[in-house]
Amino acid sequence: MNPKTPKTSSRLVRAATAERSELNRHRDRLIARRDDLGTELDEVERALVEIDERAALLDRIAPHSAPLSGAENAAAEPLGQVPHLGAAEVLRGTSIRETAIRLLASSSDAGRPMHYKQLYELLLESGFIVAAKDPLAAFLTQLSRSPVMRKTTKAGIYQIDFDAPERLRRRLAELQTELRAVTGNPTATEDLAAIRRRREKVLTEVVQVERALEEAARVLVLSERDESARGVA
Repeated sequence: MNPKTPKTSSRLVRAATAERSELNRHRDRLIARRDDLGTELDEVERALVEIDERAALLDRIAPHSAPLSGAENAAAEPLGQVPHLGAAEVLRGTSIRETAIRLLASSSDAGRPMHYKQLYELLLESGFIVAAKDPLAAFLTQLSRSPVMRKTTKAGIYQIDFDAPERLRRRLAELQTELRAVTGNPTATEDLAAIRRRREKVLTEVVQVERALEEAARVLVLSERDESARGVA
């Protein structure tokens, strides 16, 4: 006689079904909470970035006279007059962002997005110091002005735009074509004042794009190792 496996109790089936439904509902609640927390975290991060940017702007408009910390005093001293910093190199102005981007472009993280605070830490760890009363805010301001760094959809996250040089070259060619058209022989019916204003506007953008292209060329000089790191064939 072959023993048969007892059938599952209908009560047990109902209990298991009810528990599975409750688990699914609880999981959905947790997912919704995770999404809410992620959104809230992004909002907080975005607010912090905005505060840093506004603080840097205010510092440029009206520098505060509050006493500086030891590290800030060191950063504020002229180059060559910071004996206690040892081999650290002090950076100012555009050299802040250019140095940081060169470091990132030559690292294994060149192709991935990075929070500006991580990039700032990379700069410090590499032996550099930002000459500013608020170094991190000054760093963020410089980074946001770079022609080869673009913001991602997440607050505070930036990524190198390796296509920036080619895009800038195309834009420069377009402007030069437009400039030739604007400076051509005007007809008797054309407004000479309007032509002059347009020419000046185009010339201004030409200068801006040329400067951006020069900077992009300086910071994105990639070695074979750098290209390999970001998957360039």
